Amino acid sequence: MTNLSLQRKQFQYFPFHLVTPSPWPILISFSLLTLTIGAVMYMHGFYNGNTLLSIGFFLTVSGMSFWFRDIITEGTMLGDHTQEVVFGLLYGIILFIISEVFAFFSVFWAFFHSSLSPAIEIGGSWPPLGITPLDPFAIPLLNTFLLLSSGVCLKCNISDFIYICNVLPFISPKVPSIKRIGPHNLEILSILIGSLLGDGSMEKDGNGSRFAFYQEKTHGEYLLWLHKTISNLGYCKKDIPVIQTRSGIDGKLRYIFRFRTYTYSSFNWIHNEFYLKPLGRKIIPKIIDQYLSPMALAIWIMDDGTRFKNKGLKFCTNSFTLKEIKYLSLLLKNKYSLESTIHKVGVVNQYNIYIPKSSIDQLKKIVKPYIHPSMYYKII
Repeated sequence: MTNLSLQRKQFQYFPFHLVTPSPWPILISFSLLTLTIGAVMYMHGFYNGNTLLSIGFFLTVSGMSFWFRDIITEGTMLGDHTQEVVFGLLYGIILFIISEVFAFFSVFWAFFHSSLSPAIEIGGSWPPLGITPLDPFAIPLLNTFLLLSSGVCLKCNISDFIYICNVLPFISPKVPSIKRIGPHNLEILSILIGSLLGDGSMEKDGNGSRFAFYQEKTHGEYLLWLHKTISNLGYCKKDIPVIQTRSGIDGKLRYIFRFRTYTYSSFNWIHNEFYLKPLGRKIIPKIIDQYLSPMALAIWIMDDGTRFKNKGLKFCTNSFTLKEIKYLSLLLKNKYSLESTIHKVGVVNQYNIYIPKSSIDQLKKIVKPYIHPSMYYKII
C-alpha cells in the first residue's frame, strides 16, 4: 500500500459522521447507576449513602464534561459536523420533541377521560376514594416552573459551549496539529482544493499544514462569505477578517482581506501533492480529477475566473506549466463536457484556459448553485 493510500484512509467521500468508539456512554451509565443507588441510600439513612451519592455525582459530571469536549472538538477542530450532520441532529431533536408531545398528550387524555367520565372500576368518582391529590400550587407548580425554565437552553448556541471550553482547560478543544487528522469530507476538500487552483495557498507550520486565503478589498464580500463557510465547518477562527494593507509590485498601497485555517497534520498530503519540492512551486497533481467537484470548480471561478462580456470566461492559470494546463483543459472536457482552448498571455511560458461562449450555459448549470451572489457577474 502506497503512502498516499495510507493517508487516504483518514478521509471520507461522504458528508456523514461515523462516530468513533467512545468510553463515555458506558462510564456515564455506571455513573448514573451509582448516583441513583447513592441517592436512595442517602434518603433512607444508610451508612455512607452520602459518600456514594457524591461519588456518583462527580463521575456523572466528569463524564458529561469529557463527552461534551469530544463532541465540540468533532464539530469544530475536526470538522465532522457538516451541514448534513447538523440537519440530522436537527431532525432527531424534532422527532424527539414530537414523541414527547404525544407522551404528554396520552397522559392528559387519560386524565380527562377518567375525570370527566369516571369508570366503575375506580368507584365512579374522581379522584378515586382513598386517594388524596397533591396541591397543584406546591410540588406540581415547582415542576412546571423547572420544565418551562429549561427552555432557556434553546437560547444557548455552540459558541457559548466553545467559550466554556476555553475557560476550562481540562475540556479545551485546542488540539495539537499532530492530532488533527480529519476525516475531511468532500465539501471542505472541494473548497480548499478549489482555492488552490485559484488564489489560495498553503504553508507548512510545525507538524502540519494550513491554508491561507486573501482577496482584494473589491472582492471582500466573497472573502467574508468564504471565511464564514469555512469557520462554520470548524476549520478556522470565527473572528471576522479585517482590512489589511500591503505594497504591490508597482509600489502602490493595496487593501486586502486575509485569513488562515487551523493547522492540520492531515493537510500535509494536500501540501505534498500541490507543492513541488524543493522549489515550493504550486503544481497541478494528477489526483485533481477526484476533487474537482462543482463546488471546487465554482471556487476556482470566483478566485481566478474573468468573464468577457458576450464572450467566454478565462481562467488565469499563469503560474502553471503548459503541460499542467493541458491536463486541466482535458479534465474539464472529460468531466463536465466543457470545451476550452489554451491562449498565450504575452509572457514567456504563461498561458490561460479559455471557456468559449458556446460552453457558458453548460458551465452555468454546473456552478451557479455554489456561486456567491457578488460573483454572479463572472458567469452571467
